[in-house]
Amino acid sequence: MKMNRLLLSCTLAVMTAGCQNTSPSRSSSGPNPHGLVSQGGAGLNRDALDKRAPVPLLPRMAAHQRENMRDHLAAVQEIVAALSTGDFATVEKSAARIGYSEAMGQMCAHMGAGAPGFNELALNFHHTADTITPAAKSRDRGATLKAVAATLQTCVGCHAVYRQQIVDEETWKAITTRTSSTSTRP
Repeated sequence: MKMNRLLLSCTLAVMTAGCQNTSPSRSSSGPNPHGLVSQGGAGLNRDALDKRAPVPLLPRMAAHQRENMRDHLAAVQEIVAALSTGDFATVEKSAARIGYSEAMGQMCAHMGAGAPGFNELALNFHHTADTITPAAKSRDRGATLKAVAATLQTCVGCHAVYRQQIVDEETWKAITTRTSSTSTRP
């Protein structure tokens, strides 16, 4: 029964957190003074309707980030499925895909370069995911589920605060230059 509730909670969290159209398409409704790539048609500005903080990304970066997040979700699904059968070796293997690494840390910093606070939440996700492996190694299903739940909570929390914002190259450079110069001040 608890496993079914966890699976339902995971599914609902993913459905509500990931429902946005981020396909890059230019609007023909006039000039674009902020370098934004429209995310809607017929003049609908979805960015104005979504009050979450933007994470400005070039289209290729946004696609890469979505691909990584889908893989993170697949890893969590594998973990939950493996837990349901007591397959702790698979839990450990899948958890390793979402845990922290230097490469992952650098990617998070790059993706979040234009969004103050994003990198900290992204790294928190990976560090929280690192708690799954020791729980799985101890073969403690309850502790492993608790670690998975905490990891999913970081996903939902980040998606509640941030959204992708597709920008052009010039805007990306301006935002990240401005953000990096303000973050290095004493």
